[in-house]
Amino acid sequence: MSSHPLPAPSPAVAGLPRCDGNALALLARIDRPVWIYDFDAHRIVWANAGALRFWQAGDVAELQRRDFVPTALGTADRLANLRHALAEGGSVRERWTFYPNGQPSQRECRMSVVRLDHGPIDTGRLALMVEAGDEPIEAPDAQAYERRAIEAVRQSPLMISLVTDGGHWLMHNPAAEALMNRLGAPNIPHFDNFLALFADPEQAATIRTAALEAGSAGATLRMAGEGYRMHEVMLRRLADPVTGRISLMLSQQDVTRAYRLERRLQKALAREKGIAETERQFLLMTSHDFRTPLSIIDAAARRIGKLVPDNDGVADRVRVVREAVHRMSEAVDNTLATASIAEGKVTFLPHKGDIGPLIARCIANQQTLHPARRIEAEIGVLPQVSFDPALSEQVIENLLTNAIKYSPPQGLIRVRASAEGGWLKIAVKDQGIGIPANDVPRLFARFFRSRNAQGVKGTGLGLHAVRYFMGLHGGTVDVESVEGRGSTFTLAFPMATV
Repeated sequence: MSSHPLPAPSPAVAGLPRCDGNALALLARIDRPVWIYDFDAHRIVWANAGALRFWQAGDVAELQRRDFVPTALGTADRLANLRHALAEGGSVRERWTFYPNGQPSQRECRMSVVRLDHGPIDTGRLALMVEAGDEPIEAPDAQAYERRAIEAVRQSPLMISLVTDGGHWLMHNPAAEALMNRLGAPNIPHFDNFLALFADPEQAATIRTAALEAGSAGATLRMAGEGYRMHEVMLRRLADPVTGRISLMLSQQDVTRAYRLERRLQKALAREKGIAETERQFLLMTSHDFRTPLSIIDAAARRIGKLVPDNDGVADRVRVVREAVHRMSEAVDNTLATASIAEGKVTFLPHKGDIGPLIARCIANQQTLHPARRIEAEIGVLPQVSFDPALSEQVIENLLTNAIKYSPPQGLIRVRASAEGGWLKIAVKDQGIGIPANDVPRLFARFFRSRNAQGVKGTGLGLHAVRYFMGLHGGTVDVESVEGRGSTFTLAFPMATV
C-alpha cells in the first residue's frame, strides 16, 4: 500500500499543542482526572490514573474500547461547538454531567483542543483534552428541578436562544450555537443580530413585533445564507432572568425537507385538480357530441326494428345495434357521474313522489333492449319517497344492466319493491355468476371489478356511482351474493315524512 502524506495543517491548527511523550508524561502526574477525547473516532484515546479511576477502567486499552458516541443531539452539538470555538487555541471552563457508572456525576471542567499528529497518539486528528474537577458538584435538592431543566435545554435538538428585543444574543443552547457557527453569525454589539439570521428581515421583524405585543408569535422563515433552509420559528416574550428586562426566547426547528415535500404536494395537487377539471370539462363537452349521434342511431334502429318481422335476421342485428348503443350510453353516463363525484359537483334535485312508475319504466327499457330476457317485477302500491328522478333512474338502470350482463341468457331476474320498517326497498335478484366473498367488501370502490368478471365488458364505475347517489338520498345499497348462484342488490330509500 502506498501512503499519502497528511495535508499541512492550517496556521491555526499548527499552533495547537501536540500530544508528545513529554506532554503526556506531565499530564500523567496530575492527580485530578485528565483524558483526551478523539472528536472523529468518538473514543477516549488517553487517560491518566485519575481519569481511569473516574471512568472505572482497569487501563487505557480498556477505556479505548468503550463507545463514547454521543447519544443525545445536544451533546454532539456541544462537542462540535467546542471544536469550533477552540480550534485556534485557548480553553474554556464548562460544567458537564458524565455517567461513568450509569449514574450522573457533574464536574467543573477545563476544556482545550490538542493535535494528535505527533507522539504516542498519532492519528492526524484534533482531540478534546478534558481536565475534570476532583470532586463532583453536589447541588441542593431544591436545585434538582432547575438542573434537570437546564440539562433538558442543553440536550434538546430544538435550537433555543435568548435574545433582547433589540436583537442582541444573550444565550444559545448547543443546537442553536451550532447553527450560528454554520451560518458564521457572530454576536455583533449594537447590531440587530436576530434580523440578520433570516433571508427576509422585514418578515422576521413583523413576527418579533407580534411576539412582543401578544406574548408569542411564530412562522416558517427562510434562513439567511447561500443554502436553502426553512425553519419553523417561535418567539415567546419573557423577562431576562439576569436583568429583568423584556427579552424573547427563540425556538426554531429545521423543516426544510418537510417544507419542500409540502410544496411539491401542493403543486402536485394543483396539477391534479387542473387535470381533473380539464377532464371533466372535456367529458361534459364530448358527452353531448356522443349522446346526439347515439340517440339518432338508437331511434333509427328502433324504427327499422318495427318494419321487419321478429324472425328476420335484420331484427337480430337491430337488437345488437341497440344493445351496443345502450352500452356506450351507459359508459358515458358512468364516466360523467364518476367525474362529477370526484369534483363534488353532482346535481341533486330531489322531490317527493311515487317512485313506482320510474321502476316500471327502467324495467320496460331493459325489456325492450333484451326481449329474450326474463324479468319478473313485483311492484305494489308504494309509499312516497324523496328522490332525484335522474339519479334514481341511473341507479336502477345500473343494477338491471348488471343483472342482465352477469346472468346466463335463460336466467331469471326478479325485481321487487316494498315498504319495510320506514324504508322503501328495491331488490334486484339475478341467477348469474355471483361475487367471490373476498371481493364483496371492495365491490363499490371506483374501477374495481371482481376477479370472475374480467371476461365481461365493464368499467368498474357503475356501482361506485350507485353507492354515492344513494348516499345523497340518505339511503343505502346492500348486496348478498353466492359465487356461481347469483346476487341480490337492495336499494333502500327513507320514506318521506309528512
